[in-house]
Amino acid sequence: MLESKKKKIQLKEHISIGVYTAIYFIICALAAGLTVLIIPGYSYAFIPVITSLLAGTIYMLMVAKVPKFGAISIMGSIMGIFFLIVGRFPGATVIAIVISILADVIAYLFKYRNKVGVLFSYIIFSYSLIGPVVPMIFFPSFYQDQLIEQGRDAAYIEGVFQSVSEYTLIILVVSILIMSVIGGVFGQRMMKKHFEKAGIV
Repeated sequence: MLESKKKKIQLKEHISIGVYTAIYFIICALAAGLTVLIIPGYSYAFIPVITSLLAGTIYMLMVAKVPKFGAISIMGSIMGIFFLIVGRFPGATVIAIVISILADVIAYLFKYRNKVGVLFSYIIFSYSLIGPVVPMIFFPSFYQDQLIEQGRDAAYIEGVFQSVSEYTLIILVVSILIMSVIGGVFGQRMMKKHFEKAGIV
């Protein structure tokens, strides 16, 4: 009974997950601002790339503090629900939830302690933000209708699709892979250099 209770996420841990998710959300917002500044034109498609670079430390910290199945799933699912609330492509929510659960399963298989396993989990998790980009690439007409419903003018819509090509998806996948590896390794080093020494984890 006690062993079963230890495996479940406790109230205190739910609060920790909420805090880490809030910080992750702030990082996503920061990444959105940086993306617009760094990449000219309509660059929102590359927000997941910048996020994967910046969010490695908070991901590693959460996994270390709450090494239980469900923590990663909750974080990703909350982002997915946010996509739904702000009117993004409905499939974006499904993508965020499914990929987050997959990342959680990977971390679970490695007991949330193996550095390579957790890094692999973070790489997979970083793809949970691509949902809003999917219709832009695969369903342009649907995405254009969404923009029209939001009151966007023709010039804005034209600018959106000027930045999208048949290579956009490949660029995204490769860029997220590279940046998530860098961000994840940096996060693990930060954990060892600062948080472990400080007794935080």
